[in-house]
Amino acid sequence: MESKTNILKRVYVFFFVLVSFSLLIVFFTINIQFIKTEKVVENVKTTTVKTRTFPAKRGDLYAKDGSLLATSLTYYEVGLDLTSPAIVKDTLNKYAQSLADSLESLIGGKSSTEYYRDILNAYKNSTRWLRLSSALNYPEFQKLKTFPFINQGRLKSGLAYSKNTKRKKPFGILASRTIGSRAPFGLEGAYDTYLMGVDGKQLQRRKSNVWVPVNNTNIRESVDGSDVYSTIDINIQEVAENALKDQLFFNKADYGCAVVMEVETGKIRAIANLLIDTLTSEFTEARNFAVADAEEPGSTIKLASFMAVLEKYQLDLDKKNIKIGNGRYKVYDRVVKDSHVSSAKLSAREVFEKSSNVGTVKLVEKYYKNNPEEYIERLYSFGLLNKLNLDIIGEADPMIKSPSDDDWYGTTLAWTSHGYESKLTPLQILAFYNSVANNGQLVKPIFIEKIVDQNKNETLFKPYVIKSSICSKESVNKLKGLLEGVVKNGTAKRPFRGSLYRVAGKTGTAVTNYSASGVTKKNYRSSFVGYFPADKPRYSCIVVITNPRQNGIYGSSTAAPVFRKISDRVYTLDKELRTELVIQNKPVNIKSKNGQENDMVTISEKLNINSNVRGSNSYVSAKINKNELRVRSLKDMGGSLPNVKGLTIKDALYLLEQKGLKVNVKGKGRVIQQSLKPGSKVIKGKQIEIILG
Repeated sequence: MESKTNILKRVYVFFFVLVSFSLLIVFFTINIQFIKTEKVVENVKTTTVKTRTFPAKRGDLYAKDGSLLATSLTYYEVGLDLTSPAIVKDTLNKYAQSLADSLESLIGGKSSTEYYRDILNAYKNSTRWLRLSSALNYPEFQKLKTFPFINQGRLKSGLAYSKNTKRKKPFGILASRTIGSRAPFGLEGAYDTYLMGVDGKQLQRRKSNVWVPVNNTNIRESVDGSDVYSTIDINIQEVAENALKDQLFFNKADYGCAVVMEVETGKIRAIANLLIDTLTSEFTEARNFAVADAEEPGSTIKLASFMAVLEKYQLDLDKKNIKIGNGRYKVYDRVVKDSHVSSAKLSAREVFEKSSNVGTVKLVEKYYKNNPEEYIERLYSFGLLNKLNLDIIGEADPMIKSPSDDDWYGTTLAWTSHGYESKLTPLQILAFYNSVANNGQLVKPIFIEKIVDQNKNETLFKPYVIKSSICSKESVNKLKGLLEGVVKNGTAKRPFRGSLYRVAGKTGTAVTNYSASGVTKKNYRSSFVGYFPADKPRYSCIVVITNPRQNGIYGSSTAAPVFRKISDRVYTLDKELRTELVIQNKPVNIKSKNGQENDMVTISEKLNINSNVRGSNSYVSAKINKNELRVRSLKDMGGSLPNVKGLTIKDALYLLEQKGLKVNVKGKGRVIQQSLKPGSKVIKGKQIEIILG
């Protein structure tokens, strides 16, 4: 029989266990009711209630005329969640093949067989995400929802998708660096706060595995971004890029830029920055050289040097009293050189027109050698030492040395005066020249015409004057004459010969590797900057070509031809500049050119002259005799090699390629030489070289 003591011990143990268990129950009850209640409620909320974000549509970016430069297009990322409990296996098997066929037709990338296998394997392996496409547009997405099996609805098909937007540029690389991206470059970056809009938010709750609005109310409606209208003229932009591209290719140059600006307002009508891709040999806009590259300006700085002299002294521009000698001038241990020496003595006007380095240095030294600080202060007063504070990021700081700098030497004044030991961006140089065209008023280059919000409210961007007058009116008038003289009589005479309008400008050629040791071959940066028409300036323009390797190195032979192509085209595009051709009722000396016969029909009708043209698409030669146009086909010239000397490149190529020859062309102008003898037997596939001049 068990003792009384043992029985009591067992009772005590049982009682202790019972009390302990009771205390644990009380503890957990209190913990759940009071301590974890908040967390539990929060967990319930997060699984049953959420705030959904509705992205705002990004505003569009337009050219001046309303052409679309950048827009946001909606794309859908689409897949199948084959773990959905509503999916019926038999239904999936029934429609899997027809679904696969439809996917191949719409999306591609895989065969129908591959789609079929992927769908069944995904179902077998309970795959939660089988990607179908990452970029369906809206019409494609709507079509997808009609496909077999998917047309049963989201739950029964497992259809899952997300809506995204992608930024597109309809004109490709055209002005692409200036347009930029959302963050932070270009106009997209500068005006991001306007373009981005405000995302909407809505409170939703889960109901039967579907998220629905709570009380059908939004916390915040989305507000689409505003549309931004740039100053870019798409026609001028295209002209600038094509002209620049052709010249870069012709000169085998590394890269270049061209900018066209409205004189009075500072509105940028075109800005092209082209770099050749060595892998593809295609040109791209990889960097905004016009804005971001501060380099030694070369002779284009001479306008500032002459402005500084004219502001200090009433210079007689036509007195031949500047000694050039042999085109060499020693300044301490360095020698200033002229590329072309034409006379032992030149007038100040001739120094500028012929871009004499020696003459420019001697002029500046005459008035500022003993006080170089004054010369630098003059440049500062012209606005050359300050950034333009553009809306787009990346503008480089201008750099012009001061006598107080540690790297100012006895030669610095001389070298600064003719374009070295200083750095300016192409756009900073253009703004300075533009101020001369604008009668001394320095305006800020601007890229935006207006911003239009979703309520059609407009915010207009007005011209901004940085400095009302950079120098005296007397100096401006003299400098205008000097700039016109460069085109009439100086370094830019040849590229602008025969122009229908007056042009003012300055050539510039800078050696870019003059300070490098062990250099055997010089690299150059060539430029031309000016404005047109010179008598009533409407547009200013700068062209910079970096490291031309063929067909010229000087600004006159590389950059100026680009300026001419741009200005010619702009002159014809601008209705305010263009003068209509008036045919008077008097004899007119009509010259003929070869071309398409159907074009000859139009010409004969417009000029009201008799002709034998029928209007075919054939290429013909044309002659005018006694006010009658006579044409003959150029196709049938027999089996011998034609003589193409004196013909245009278009005519020569037509004739030679009609014979089955491979043509290699060198130079510019009309044909002056051909490698194969005229009249010789034609061998199809043989190469012939023609030289233009």
